[in-house]
Amino acid sequence: MTHAVDNDTALEEVLEFLADPPPPGTPEDARFGERLRQVLAASLVDEPLDEDDPTPKPELAIDDDLRRRLESAAKLRSTNPFGEHPGGIGPTLGMDLRKS
Repeated sequence: MTHAVDNDTALEEVLEFLADPPPPGTPEDARFGERLRQVLAASLVDEPLDEDDPTPKPELAIDDDLRRRLESAAKLRSTNPFGEHPGGIGPTLGMDLRKS
């Protein structure tokens, strides 16, 4: 785990890593992953709980093009072919999809 930084600093680091990606498995690669998740999370907007509530603003504003690049980088970094379902979809459907 790396030390915490503010969102603007995290964005600067992510942009540097995008320009010159670190080798996989290195401490710099781990920091890139942490910062990437931080930037994506800080740029999300939560839905208002009530229609009368004002629309919240993200902690970090990024344009759509940069968001696509960051999401693409995050997807490439994902080593799990099932995304958020590390066990695969089979267990949720009652099937075993592992190769025998």
